Amino acid sequence: MSVELNLELLGNALARLQESLDFPASQPLVVDASIQRFEFCIELTWKTLKKALAVEGISANTPRECLQQAYAAHWLQDESEWLSMLKDRNLTSHTYKEEVALDIYQRLPAHLSAMQALHELLCQRFDA
Repeated sequence: MSVELNLELLGNALARLQESLDFPASQPLVVDASIQRFEFCIELTWKTLKKALAVEGISANTPRECLQQAYAAHWLQDESEWLSMLKDRNLTSHTYKEEVALDIYQRLPAHLSAMQALHELLCQRFDA
């Protein structure tokens, strides 16, 4: 079941985001790389959630639906935090303003922590 959910792939992506956050933010390339890795992680996270929910017999098709269903299943601690992540992802995906990027960059450690907690829960639940 873990192969179908790609939990190892998600774990690797989260590790890469952590890796980029370990570099000093004084370099613009670090901020850009971290935001790009965050975008990849949030996309992979919601798609993994969609598959995990399907295994449980729960249908969800959009990122927002997946987060809402995962929250209802008690897989997520704070729904508003996850909706904030989607908002940040949308902001970085559709426009690039340096001040917005820096604001989002400051929130990445908390976003990463939430995604890591979910990854751990899914690994335990699905015996990965």
